[in-house]
Amino acid sequence: MKPSLSSLRAHRNPRPGLVKPIRLTDQISEVIKNKIFAGELEPGDRVVEQKIARDLGVGQNAVREALIELSHLGFVRRVPNIGTFVTKLSRTDAEKISQVRTSLEGLVVDLLARRLQADDLDLTSAEELLQKMRKAITKRDIVSFYEYDLKFHRLLWSLTDNEYLSQMLEQIVTPLFAFFIMLNIRPLDRVDYFEEAVDHHDNVLQALKSRSPQNAHNALCGLMEISLRQQQDIISEKRTEKPHREDAARKQRMAGQSLD
Repeated sequence: MKPSLSSLRAHRNPRPGLVKPIRLTDQISEVIKNKIFAGELEPGDRVVEQKIARDLGVGQNAVREALIELSHLGFVRRVPNIGTFVTKLSRTDAEKISQVRTSLEGLVVDLLARRLQADDLDLTSAEELLQKMRKAITKRDIVSFYEYDLKFHRLLWSLTDNEYLSQMLEQIVTPLFAFFIMLNIRPLDRVDYFEEAVDHHDNVLQALKSRSPQNAHNALCGLMEISLRQQQDIISEKRTEKPHREDAARKQRMAGQSLD
């Protein structure tokens, strides 16, 4: 059954003053994300603009705009003159990103710790995001967990008052978070991983409050270490899950044939 935008289009022209119209680009982005979350588009798969446009009954330009926005969110990767692909990372990719990210995030906490020695920075929002991360774990809501996690880091980046540093981190970290949202879209089944991650985020925050650059740096390194370990574990688990699912589907087909 082809996906349809008809139900979404019904909300595009609401009565004046009630809600804002939903942009067509946002609707298309949502459909593509749902395809990714449902497994219809898997990491590494090519996203064909013409096919999406034909299936949804929309213009190809609108699909292209949606894919550009999804690339900014990290869900897809656009390769010039080749195509657009669902974000896919290997254990090696995760390790390489971690090497760069650790250095840049280390600079973030160094700058913040120095700023805190001279100024009073408001870290209330960071504390609130940690609480939201814990609530997401309780609700087993993986998407919200990663969204709050990324917001936590973005907040710290913004407090450095260095837009170039923020841009570099945005470029490498956003696809990483999007990839793990895709891999973990089902309800949280490794609660211990996520609780450990929140504890390490809290360690970073408390170290910043102590106004000690060394403590903050050490806490950040601890967070990066457990993040890399968890990422590599999840990627490895997903690799073994796919063949198992394929074997199960093959056995089910064979069983159906034997009954005919």
